Amino acid sequence: MPGHHAAHAARYKRLAYWSAEAVPNILGAAAGDNPAKIALVDRDNTVTYAELDRIVRRLAAGLHASGVRRGDIVALQLPNWKEFVYFQQAVAKIGAIYLPLIPQLRAREMEYILRESKAVAAVVPASYRDFDHAAMLKGLRPKLPALRDTYVVGGSAPSGTIALDEFLGREWEREAGAAVEDIVVWPDEVRALFFTSGTEANPKGVLHSYNTLAYPFRIHARDFHLASGDAVFVCSPVGHATGCVFGVEFGLFLGGKIVLKDTWNPQEAIELIARERCTQMWGATTFYSDLVNAVERFPGDLSCLRLLCSGGAPIPRELVRQVRERIGGQLVAAYGSTEGMNVTINRLDDPADKVAGSDGRFNPGIDYKLVDEARKRQLAGSAGEIAYRGPNVCLGYLDPEQTAGSFDADGYFHSGDLGVVDNDGYLRVVGRKKEIIIRGGENISPAEIEDILYRHPKISAVAVFGLPHKRLGESACAAVIPKPGATVTLEDVTQFLRDQGVARFKFPERIEIVAELRRTPTGKLRRNVLRDDLLRLGRCGA
Repeated sequence: MPGHHAAHAARYKRLAYWSAEAVPNILGAAAGDNPAKIALVDRDNTVTYAELDRIVRRLAAGLHASGVRRGDIVALQLPNWKEFVYFQQAVAKIGAIYLPLIPQLRAREMEYILRESKAVAAVVPASYRDFDHAAMLKGLRPKLPALRDTYVVGGSAPSGTIALDEFLGREWEREAGAAVEDIVVWPDEVRALFFTSGTEANPKGVLHSYNTLAYPFRIHARDFHLASGDAVFVCSPVGHATGCVFGVEFGLFLGGKIVLKDTWNPQEAIELIARERCTQMWGATTFYSDLVNAVERFPGDLSCLRLLCSGGAPIPRELVRQVRERIGGQLVAAYGSTEGMNVTINRLDDPADKVAGSDGRFNPGIDYKLVDEARKRQLAGSAGEIAYRGPNVCLGYLDPEQTAGSFDADGYFHSGDLGVVDNDGYLRVVGRKKEIIIRGGENISPAEIEDILYRHPKISAVAVFGLPHKRLGESACAAVIPKPGATVTLEDVTQFLRDQGVARFKFPERIEIVAELRRTPTGKLRRNVLRDDLLRLGRCGA
């Protein structure tokens, strides 16, 4: 199993960035101290800490009785529902590994991830947004020999699957409760597995421990004065690291209230934030742009919302001002990735120009360097690839070859992102070597979509790249060379991707018919040059 250098790990524990003690029973402690306190708000339902602790204990016992053991992987493809929290915490309680996945993933993506991870169980909604997830998983079962059980939430379960309501109706704690309570989980063990899109066509599995996940919690609780009285508004999908880690895990770490929202609607968000007195939220700039525009049309008391954190796209200076004036909170920028969460972040006392013009300062304990193509350090003030190591960095990838390619001999993770650090220590991300498209907080791999579109009978060649989008940050555009005599439309492209089982958010939103694709002398696509050429010619508008 990959991990941090022993000397670095010892330093993180000595400096109290990491813990050497067993993972604490946060739910049990909170239930004992304040059993009636609200832990979760999900639509019209509330769950107290005592209820959450009881449900998690029962579910953990049931999973253990069903054969889930330490180190096994359980996939959670759920919306922002309370059941995600139940499973996440139950899986972690028995030393197994949770794998969060967004509900938008379809058969092609799910088959790959479940096969690569060797997940022994999967949890899905019966249906969500008019899509039958339970039927999808049932259809995939014959292709996934490691997958033993499928749990279905919120509806009837097809034959061969397990309805969660029925499963929780059994008193599993009487059968396996003692065995579960004897399990000791250590903070350096793998706790979570995330799959993230890279420049390759297929996503990569990223391994995190309790220590690597909890490090930023300790820093942010101190720097932003967060405690058990705080309530976090979770609109970012729990299938991604932001919602899963900084929404759910951080909220429970604080002993606070977690307010879940499974679909994004600015008016409903304003009403929910005001009603539950949410104090913090983490997400893409899209959420905040929508909020400041909606609050004038749908007034609500958002004075409670004092911390709004964003990463993944530059924050316009005007948006920082609008958040302060219309909401009253502080919008701060952060930089990180699934591999290294919260590398940099702005502080509450940072001036507006730093918040809007940078991605913040490096968190304590994180070493960084900016390097050139040969991985040699760049001169101060020069742009280079951002490489870092620290207590926030993952244990590595599922694939050892990917780990070896992304980490150097000194333990630095090479991010593929390009940045500059100013004289005050603020990082500004200026580009991405990876060329990932970030659409409303969702990552789209150009290589993945290109690989599929090359199979289209009318397409000779294709390049996918991001275009600026006022609301979403970026959207996908496909530059297409049709086969001789063929005509290719946007509908042709989207219908083909739909037929291949690709998630809708990955669909290109415009296509451009071109005569050639710009490439390097070695044949690699120059997507950025192609994009810039088309923008300059006015072929692709924002």
